[in-house]
Amino acid sequence: MTYTFNKYMTLGGGWNAYPGTMSLQGSHPYWTSYDRVMADEYFRPFFSQGVFAQGNLTSALQYRWMVGNNNSNLDTPAVKLDRDLSGGFAFTWLPTTHEFGPRGAFGDFENHEKLATRFNLAYTYSPEDRQAALGSPTTNTTLRIGDSLNVFDPNTFAKDITVTDVHYKLLTASAGMKYHGFWLQGEGYGRWLDHFKATGPLPMAAIRDTGFYVQLAHMIIQKKLELYGATSYIFTKYGHDPKEFIVGTNYYPWNTRNVRLNMQLINVDHSPVSSTFGFYSGQITGQVFSFGMTALY
Repeated sequence: MTYTFNKYMTLGGGWNAYPGTMSLQGSHPYWTSYDRVMADEYFRPFFSQGVFAQGNLTSALQYRWMVGNNNSNLDTPAVKLDRDLSGGFAFTWLPTTHEFGPRGAFGDFENHEKLATRFNLAYTYSPEDRQAALGSPTTNTTLRIGDSLNVFDPNTFAKDITVTDVHYKLLTASAGMKYHGFWLQGEGYGRWLDHFKATGPLPMAAIRDTGFYVQLAHMIIQKKLELYGATSYIFTKYGHDPKEFIVGTNYYPWNTRNVRLNMQLINVDHSPVSSTFGFYSGQITGQVFSFGMTALY
């Protein structure tokens, strides 16, 4: 439920995403493929119930914020929630054309005649717990480390030790451009996990991971055929430094973004994350080929 006061504020309450990455700021399903790249999937915050707002500070500067229950309230009963609130905010600067396509879309389907640019800075904070009693499987599956182990699973950090609480903090920065059917975008991530509570001593006080992605695309045939490529890297002291390389194509049969056929090939090396809907499973290494259709109606 939302209410728009004016161009400076739309205030809402209910389910929403923390605006911690570009893919969580309303652009879905206008991405290059139908799910996120690996680094985005690993670092990003999730969806919760809360209060949120967005609007324009100036014609070129936008803001978003949200205060919610936890990092991911999906399928989490109220009895498993603690009373610590989570929050996030983002600022988006659009200095040249003051827009970046519908929904802030990835790719330049619209064929910008003038150079469109976008810069984004976001921060998310969430105190997290297992959401389950010790001795039972955790229901909090959003936080993993570089070898794909869940932060709250037993033995993740030390033998016979289970983490019960941790603070999640994410800082992201991104930049993108569009011009005559060409699109280039990159996003960098810094994630901190600290304030650990556990059933015994841990070998560390905090975990700091960094990473990035770069994506680019070009409309080979205007409003019909798009080719794209991408790479993402994650730098962590746990296991390998995961990385991937992607090539793909989109075919738009009816000159609209709302229906497209997607074909994609990923060469992935030690994925640290398992996608909810997408291409990755923990520690997967090798090639992932996908073919799908996206429709927005």
